[in-house]
Amino acid sequence: MTGPARRPRRRRGEEGETLIEVLVAVVLMGVAFVIILGGIGTAIISSVTQQKVTSADSVIRSAAEKVVSDPYVSCASSYETPAPPAGYTVTVKIEYWDGVGAFGQPCPTADTGVQKVTLTVHQTGPHPVRDAMLEVVKRESMLS
Repeated sequence: MTGPARRPRRRRGEEGETLIEVLVAVVLMGVAFVIILGGIGTAIISSVTQQKVTSADSVIRSAAEKVVSDPYVSCASSYETPAPPAGYTVTVKIEYWDGVGAFGQPCPTADTGVQKVTLTVHQTGPHPVRDAMLEVVKRESMLS
């Protein structure tokens, strides 16, 4: 043996990729994959949240339609609402017009014929979104 063996030189155009170049390419592809995966995750979370908000809106509008269609009840303690689907609760709060310029909680001795009904829908279960609230003003019909 006469010294270290020499590798033959490659001709031009036959050079391969170095380990550094391969590592840089793998890292760049990994970063792109993480960014794409994060975007998909965000889209899924926002879609689920929007679906919950839309469902709560549907429940509260059904309850409001029922309250509006029911006849006016003087000094009512509550109005009947449709049974909400599983995972939702509906609360009803009634305030009475005082005849001067404000709504108050207790029924006045002489009902003025105007009520403000506040409906609130609360979601139960895992990861609920904000409560939905809707106010309806009910008036006693003067047609009798």
